[in-house]
Amino acid sequence: MSADVDAQRGLLVKLRSMVEQYERCSTRGLRLMRGTRYQMAVEATEVNGDQCQFPACGCPKADCTQSPPCRPPIDWQGTLRR
Repeated sequence: MSADVDAQRGLLVKLRSMVEQYERCSTRGLRLMRGTRYQMAVEATEVNGDQCQFPACGCPKADCTQSPPCRPPIDWQGTLRR
């Protein structure tokens, strides 16, 4: 893993903590930070891949260590494909 990827993940974690602080302390914080959370999600998927759910997940380092297991594939009729 490159140092650049680790640096990007570190910045995402710092940004998440700043956003959460602003959301807690500001009366309009949740609404104002929606776009920032979306941008964090876009950046995290570029770093970690399409299955990454940061910042909505509980990963402490933005590295997909606590991501949920993959869901089984479902076809359009709502049944499991085997």
